[in-house]
Amino acid sequence: MVPVPPRALRGTLQVRRSPHLVVYWRNKTLIACNFATGVHAEVPSRACELLSSCDNWVTLAGLRKAGFFSPTSFDAVIARLVGLTLLERSDVRSDPRSRSMERLAPWNPHVGFYHASTKDVRFAPKAVLARGARPGPPPPPAVKRYDGAPSVRLEPPPHDDPFGAVLKARRTWRRYSSKPVTVGELSTILGLCSGIQHWVMAPGLKIPLKTSPSGGARHAIECYLVARDVRGLKGGVYYYAPDRHELRRIGGRVSVERIRAYVPGSEYFANASAMVFFTAVFARILWRYPYARAYRAALIESGHVCQTFLLAATRLGLAPFSVMALADSIIERDLGIDGISESVLYAAGVGRPPRGTPWAPLARGKAPALRRNPRVFRP
Repeated sequence: MVPVPPRALRGTLQVRRSPHLVVYWRNKTLIACNFATGVHAEVPSRACELLSSCDNWVTLAGLRKAGFFSPTSFDAVIARLVGLTLLERSDVRSDPRSRSMERLAPWNPHVGFYHASTKDVRFAPKAVLARGARPGPPPPPAVKRYDGAPSVRLEPPPHDDPFGAVLKARRTWRRYSSKPVTVGELSTILGLCSGIQHWVMAPGLKIPLKTSPSGGARHAIECYLVARDVRGLKGGVYYYAPDRHELRRIGGRVSVERIRAYVPGSEYFANASAMVFFTAVFARILWRYPYARAYRAALIESGHVCQTFLLAATRLGLAPFSVMALADSIIERDLGIDGISESVLYAAGVGRPPRGTPWAPLARGKAPALRRNPRVFRP
């Protein structure tokens, strides 16, 4: 929001503190965050005192008399706080992001602050993420040990179980054949991971059932497909309608460069045939669970749906991937969602395996050597 000129802040204009503020210390600096607009700003303690007095609409004349700032700096301070969206003006319609955040009011400030603070983060450069360049102490152990505790040896799972074979074959692929997947293969994957299998009729309520569990059967997760190179399907952005098992084209073809921008640091995934974004419609969960812990249900459910996507693709002999390092706002803009009441949480995609390799985990080069664990999986 553009800061308001001080001369426009005179007269009978009223202001109030944004209802979506969190204030915290970072070292010796006081930070105010509007978690609806995503603004983080350093503020002096006197500004916090002023904001504290604006719980309800107050006139500028009344604030001026309170003496928080000198008469010569008062208008500039108010203009600055309005420009940072920390104060709202009575003569300006509220920011649409604030109106969307109001829908999550029973969960806030806990959910709103976390939601905004984990969007559009700056991902570390690849050089920093490289094993040799990673700073700090070594990683924690991959497994826990309870030395001295009684143990019970378990038999490995059956080696000839078809479902077990799919689970064992599931890997993340980062290189793909130039041969595309087909719309029929996508139909199978989407139907299995997100399609509605049955409806349960309850008094005044029609409840969907899917292959993945969902807290309270709210099924908040939606699927959007970006088709880059799918045989039998025009390139573009699609919404998957889980009740009708059909795709609705809601956007035109997306360039490879744009798809790369969706996954910063993981641009090789743009070479897959298709990318799928899993979003959450939070109102479905909030309707039943009006407490902040329920936000976790959306995160967990997106993992359930994504894993089913990966397993279904693996069963078809395809090369799937999943990634959560996302450029949230770019994706949400292209999907036509507001990023607050409905937000992208997770992504997956699929291509066809490159010829002559059982697994392509790296963007280039050979796969690392695998060591089978005979305690769990027989040779």
